[in-house]
Amino acid sequence: MKRLLITAMLLAGVATASAQSQTVFLIRHAEKAAEPATDPMLSDAGTARAARLPELFAYAMPSVVFSTQYQRTRLTAQPVADAAGIPVTVIAISKDTADSYPQQMLEAICGLPDGAKVLVVGHSNTVPAMVTAWTGEPVPEIAEDEFDRLFMVRLRDCASEGWSDLRY
Repeated sequence: MKRLLITAMLLAGVATASAQSQTVFLIRHAEKAAEPATDPMLSDAGTARAARLPELFAYAMPSVVFSTQYQRTRLTAQPVADAAGIPVTVIAISKDTADSYPQQMLEAICGLPDGAKVLVVGHSNTVPAMVTAWTGEPVPEIAEDEFDRLFMVRLRDCASEGWSDLRY
């Protein structure tokens, strides 16, 4: 009986060790400028917030940084990417692809190596949509004036293992 228990524990350990896992941090872009309306840059406050992000990730520096094609997301992501010595990987979104965007992003993340830490910079509508799609749980909306929300989703074999809604 003891031998059976030890064998079962070892097999459980092997199964766990062979599972792919990623930790995904999702944030909304920092404060944006008022103009131009179609693709604004960051405001001074947004630039300052983005510049502080590498400190936030100092002990969990991402190995991949994803962003949409818009300036406000790319400019928010860039300081972390620079600190990590990696490029910002753009995965474009449009009105036509908005519904499939969470799945598209999940597939990109699940193809990363085991143990990858990922930063995804999105928008007030895309970040909650991704967390909801991946976890199956409703996620509170991000208000238009909220820029300090940080979601963390732990994936194992491309399925949610848990998530947190934090502030930074």
